[in-house]
Amino acid sequence: MAVSRSVPQDAPVRTRSRRSLTPGPGMVVGIIATIGLVVSMFMSWRSGRGHPSDIPAAFLWDRDATGDPSFLVYLIPLAVLLGVGSVLRGGAGLRILAGVLTLVVVGVFAYQLHEITDDLGVSFGDAVDTGFWVAAIAGAVGFVSGFLPTWLASRHVEEVA
Repeated sequence: MAVSRSVPQDAPVRTRSRRSLTPGPGMVVGIIATIGLVVSMFMSWRSGRGHPSDIPAAFLWDRDATGDPSFLVYLIPLAVLLGVGSVLRGGAGLRILAGVLTLVVVGVFAYQLHEITDDLGVSFGDAVDTGFWVAAIAGAVGFVSGFLPTWLASRHVEEVA
């Protein structure tokens, strides 16, 4: 048979607390940016043959470049850097770096494509495709995620009898 004891109301209550980490907005936004950058790798960046696997890496400094390696040589490491920065506790700097570098790659690509379309008398807006815009947005979102906390510390308090 159980016996109940009465506890005086003015008796001190013993508590035990434990700390834990929960994912913060920097992690969530960084992972969204990483997913966006990976998705852009499978989309067309320019009209015609414009998938990143079809664009030579040297296109960033030579408009007439052909051959290997493809543009993915820039995008894959940037996506990995952004993803790793999203899950590491101190990964804000990695997310900022990956975001800035992604914006640089997208910006130089846009400059080169604009130069080509200007020489041909074609509109830049007609030449660029959805994958370019997805990568540009992913770079900007990845950069912004670096200023948000990756993890949030929380404290749980439990009453101990």
